[in-house]
Amino acid sequence: MTEKRFSINDRRLINGPVNNLMQIRPVKYSWAMQLLEQQQNNAWDQREVDLSEDAKQYATGLLTEGNLTAYKKALAFLSNLDGIQLNNLTKNIGKYITSPEVSMCITRQAWEEAQHVLSYAQMIESIGFDPDEIYWMFDTDPILAEKNEYITRSSEILGSGFSEENFVKAVVANIALEGIYFFNGFLIFYTLERQGLMRNSAKMIQLIQRDEEGTHLPLFINMWKTLRMELPHIFTDKLIAECRELIRLAAQHEIVWGKYIISEGVLGLTDTILEGFIQSLADKRLEAIGLDILYGAKNPITWFDDASKINLGETNFFEGKNASYVAGGSLEWD
Repeated sequence: MTEKRFSINDRRLINGPVNNLMQIRPVKYSWAMQLLEQQQNNAWDQREVDLSEDAKQYATGLLTEGNLTAYKKALAFLSNLDGIQLNNLTKNIGKYITSPEVSMCITRQAWEEAQHVLSYAQMIESIGFDPDEIYWMFDTDPILAEKNEYITRSSEILGSGFSEENFVKAVVANIALEGIYFFNGFLIFYTLERQGLMRNSAKMIQLIQRDEEGTHLPLFINMWKTLRMELPHIFTDKLIAECRELIRLAAQHEIVWGKYIISEGVLGLTDTILEGFIQSLADKRLEAIGLDILYGAKNPITWFDDASKINLGETNFFEGKNASYVAGGSLEWD
């Protein structure tokens, strides 16, 4: 069958013309191609990270009960979250996108979520945890179960029926997932690293965070901006309010979770610090999509950005390649 031809000017992020040829040139959304190139530059493998020293620290009991509890609960949630997101991208978001270059970004992100699942599996198994305890913690931990259930419902917004408005809300739910829900977990690993504990676990998290915050989050922010440009009539006051509420609820759930996982004591973290940290993230994500902030909060963890930076001097086992390959950069709206 001959595929139908159409002009690049007819292309849309959703509800545009489609065929099965995936013509990538000429490009309509140059930001997507820049993002795809960054994803390629950031390629890595979980086997690059040697966790043997972390395994020794765990085996010899160097972690306090509070630190160990926080580590396990953070790992349990993160290992669940990437699986939820992998299914969300492939079963919900991806099938409605009609831009070939954005579809490629989504497909690449889905693989990266799978990479993260493998990474958490390596952390669980190499360090010596009981896999069933971590993977299935939500079976015995009602707070984790409730959080997983809420995020799963949020990821299935399109499952209730496709509409342009629902797609916009699904994009915002993904901004919350990539830009808020991961961060208490990341923070736990960096806090332990500052104590000289589980340092290579933190290196794995740095690589994961570079994907989540450096490319996955900008993908959905740019999708939001594209939708506002292409479908301005649907961005009513009601839809904007619903989108801000999605961010508020994400922050509320993450604050409760953060306070819970440090409840047995983690040096340097308090309930007040965690609350301010998550509120500042929520405001930052709202500002990125041009919406009014909720909290006016400043990030109390001033060292977080430095802690998340990958050490450019360290090499991996693949022919001595630099651990960061190409230093990740921010992607601006085109």
